[in-house]
Amino acid sequence: MDQFAGRVAVVTGAGSGMGRAFALRFAAEGMHVVAADIQQDALDRTVAELSDAGTQALGVRTDVSDPAAVTALARAATDRFGAVHLLCNNAGVEGYLDGAIWEATDKDWSWTFDVNYWSVVHGIRAFLPGMLAHGEPAHVVNTCSMTSVVSASNMYGITKQAVLALTEVLASDLAARGASVGVTALCPGIIATNLFHGSRNRPEDLRNEVETEGAREGAQLREQMHAALSEGMPPSEVADLLVDAVRRDARYLLTDHDWDHLVSARTEAILAGAVGGPARPLPGARR
Repeated sequence: MDQFAGRVAVVTGAGSGMGRAFALRFAAEGMHVVAADIQQDALDRTVAELSDAGTQALGVRTDVSDPAAVTALARAATDRFGAVHLLCNNAGVEGYLDGAIWEATDKDWSWTFDVNYWSVVHGIRAFLPGMLAHGEPAHVVNTCSMTSVVSASNMYGITKQAVLALTEVLASDLAARGASVGVTALCPGIIATNLFHGSRNRPEDLRNEVETEGAREGAQLREQMHAALSEGMPPSEVADLLVDAVRRDARYLLTDHDWDHLVSARTEAILAGAVGGPARPLPGARR
């Protein structure tokens, strides 16, 4: 997909951070924008910015963890603009950070996976059929993370590695069908966003009735990580990189090289587990 003007983009998590930057950047390319977010006031601000800039914009409050809400988002987008060409499954939360993985409750698992992983599944199921049906060049961007390509250290990393695997399978399936829909796995590093304040929108029914032992330490960690992110790359720079990646039909977009040593360390550790020395080529395989 190398033409943006006059096309339609849908961005989840568009109320702040990278989602807001993506929406504004796509608008600068001449796209019509459907912005979605669970936080109404933040969503309203993004839509106002888009409208003030002369963009045809639609804001739809959306709980991306709810498949019916994402289906309603797709319906609203097509009712308003007729077709969707660029889908950014971008909404995400920091999730469970309050202790060892075995100490997480069912509610911790549900909250983290529903937003970070299942929202991407919902987005693909709600939008891909329409994108395939209209037959025009289109693109799907799934926000993974640099934590998806290094050794996972928490539940957030688990969800992001799952999103990366889903993205790779999606790209393979689309290619097998000869579809004119590209796919990019966006893997941001340290970006100046509100990611570690995601708990502000955690649903009441998914909050633990009794505070877990690690909740206080988790709260401190969230503030430390939020401060670290504030020194990171501006979301507008990620948006510039993303537009270029979509134009190039890049399968992966890593925002920087700061994590390269961790990517290499994981790969080397995996290969070190191979048994029997160097792999032999399969019969009939070319060297």
